[in-house]
Amino acid sequence: EPEQPQPRTAGRPGGAPPAEAPGDCTRAAGPESRPPWHGGRQRLSDMSISTSSSDSLEFDRSMPLFGYEADTNSSLEDCEEESDQETMAPPIKSKKKRNSSFVLPKLVKSQLRKMSGVFSSFMTPEKRMVRRIAELSRDKCTYFGCLVQDYVSFLQENKECHVSSTDMLQTIRQFMTQVKNYLAQSSELDPPIESLIPEDQIDVVLEKAMHKCILKPLKGHVEAMLRDFHMADGSWKQLKENLQLVRQRNPQELGVFAPTPDIVDVEKIKVKFMTMQKMYSPEKKVMLLLRVCKLIYTVMENNSGRMYGADDFLPVLTYVIAQCDMLELDTEIEYMMELLDPSLLHGEGGYYLTSAYGALSLIKNFQEEQAARLLSSETRDTLRQWHKRRTTNRTIPSVDDFQNYLRVAFQEVDSGCTGKTLLVRPYVTTEDVCQLCAEKFKVGDPEEYSLFLFVDETWQQLAEDTYPQKIKAELHSRPQPHIFHFVYKRIKNDPYGVIFQNGEEDLTTS
Repeated sequence: EPEQPQPRTAGRPGGAPPAEAPGDCTRAAGPESRPPWHGGRQRLSDMSISTSSSDSLEFDRSMPLFGYEADTNSSLEDCEEESDQETMAPPIKSKKKRNSSFVLPKLVKSQLRKMSGVFSSFMTPEKRMVRRIAELSRDKCTYFGCLVQDYVSFLQENKECHVSSTDMLQTIRQFMTQVKNYLAQSSELDPPIESLIPEDQIDVVLEKAMHKCILKPLKGHVEAMLRDFHMADGSWKQLKENLQLVRQRNPQELGVFAPTPDIVDVEKIKVKFMTMQKMYSPEKKVMLLLRVCKLIYTVMENNSGRMYGADDFLPVLTYVIAQCDMLELDTEIEYMMELLDPSLLHGEGGYYLTSAYGALSLIKNFQEEQAARLLSSETRDTLRQWHKRRTTNRTIPSVDDFQNYLRVAFQEVDSGCTGKTLLVRPYVTTEDVCQLCAEKFKVGDPEEYSLFLFVDETWQQLAEDTYPQKIKAELHSRPQPHIFHFVYKRIKNDPYGVIFQNGEEDLTTS
């Protein structure tokens, strides 16, 4: 990922003052004790303007806007790197072996690996740390890797576990925040994060790592679930009809009394919105939203020679969104509003998110006999509640609340395609887990099945009154990592009762 430009405070065009716009195995059973870290973080790289919560919600006409002066014509390379090809790479299918002349010799492979190591040494400390955390998240021999992989699997396999799109996104945001806090205190990172990253930048780096570790693998699932939720509640049907209705109106009927982008500019904006859809990082999505807003402001001011406030900007933004005719913008805005780091909601990012939400709200509630001009009191109340919920410090769930997942294979250890990630609390017995497995795997004769533990090439049937999560935690806490699996299979297929090798304590009877 390319480096982000350094934040800078920019004035408005014309010399105006800056605006104020609103199988598991792991080495440790829990976080290592270490002095707590409290570090600040920077705003989005191109957001240097702060905002008050009241300004960001009231759309006060007197409030000057847009102190953001990033180069909108600069390359979108930093955005396009998160294309579908990266985030939604298709699974590799097995192919027949081709001519052996295409096989790289071992010597060449070795040299390529050495070259890769050399290039990695030129990476910035931030990129090296994000890459290291991403690698750790894929390693189930670490506590962090188990947390991430189990949680991602659980969400992907249990679509019914959330009652609404907001509920799903809030849960993901809570998980990212808590795992980020765990990493800041954990000794699993080698080298330690504070050895490479300045203290005031640690939270920034960890947030970017969370996007890559958690949001990237969940991108397709989250998009599908958001689409399903909004189609089920009828909101997309209403939005589609109103988009068509609004596009048929001229700008003045929408309360627009400022110059609007022409067809060419609208196409540029639509391209930016389509690029936004390909990203998994809410932070980078917001950066593109800011570029769109700057382009709109540039058109408004350059074609009139005057400056405009929020009440002038909102109708123009509504007009532009309607012209783009993209239902997916509804879920894009929701994605950013719920998943963006709370510390970034106090700046321009938070203000323009509420502006985009307000524009969509005007379209959703557009009445044919009445021009869309002002936000309804209901929309304003919703924005106030959202802003309070997302920016107020509150107790977040502990790591324990997110580690209660148990991956269970069906019949065989390597049957990953039929395995399930189950929500299992610490004091849930093996008997209860077996009942849950019978439901999940649709077993007709559950009395012939049981839960087995496979560890160190040894099988052990678990007694009904044992606790699988306690067994898992005990294996996690051992000095040497153990590759182990929980398998739900027929009892008669187990040819012998086996205890642990090397004289180890029998975990299943403790």
